[in-house]
Amino acid sequence: MALARALARDPQVLLLDEPFSAVDQVTRRRLQRELAVLRQQIAIPIVLVTHDLEEATALADQICVLHNGESLQQDRPERLFRQPATPAVARLLDRHNLFNASVVASGGQRYLQWGRFQLEVAERLDDLAVGEPVTWYLPPSDIVLHRRDRPSKGERENPIPALVSEVVALGGITSVTLRVAHGDMLRFDMATHAARRNHLAPGAMVTVSLLAAGIHIMQGTHALPRAD
Repeated sequence: MALARALARDPQVLLLDEPFSAVDQVTRRRLQRELAVLRQQIAIPIVLVTHDLEEATALADQICVLHNGESLQQDRPERLFRQPATPAVARLLDRHNLFNASVVASGGQRYLQWGRFQLEVAERLDDLAVGEPVTWYLPPSDIVLHRRDRPSKGERENPIPALVSEVVALGGITSVTLRVAHGDMLRFDMATHAARRNHLAPGAMVTVSLLAAGIHIMQGTHALPRAD
């Protein structure tokens, strides 16, 4: 009803301040679909305020990340979640794969030195000095688990052995946490049936590829605090 009353006044801009926060999940999804259809039918800007990341991703053309009254980054949802500008933005978006590394040179090319691993990166590193510390991020979708029964896509691209630290099944999706040799933790989700097929369990050793195209160098060179 509040949405209908707002539209009845022929507004120039429609402001929706957490419009679905007080409804149950089934109703929320129905209203979100209706809003998505409405966006295609009205030619006015819609400003949606929400704490629900899935809601923002599904409905927004542009997302602005606000913290303490300051706009930290504004971009298309896909770019925002794949390339957060700073560690602060990444944390506000609940991104986990944030790591420290340094720039190294080998054979005329530049790489990231991450613990004992030398990572190929698709982004240009020419503007960074050799030895410079950096913070980098990897979207969970760019972590590829090597299957044991057949070669995986990207199998030769930044292959990393790791120890399975945690496996949590959440319905059809399983959250997997891996610990690499120097202690950093990689987190990603996969289909539960695939996790079972690959016999993922705490203590198992696996190999994953970190796709070079997904590695994103953050703005600034300050190091992240080490997680215990």
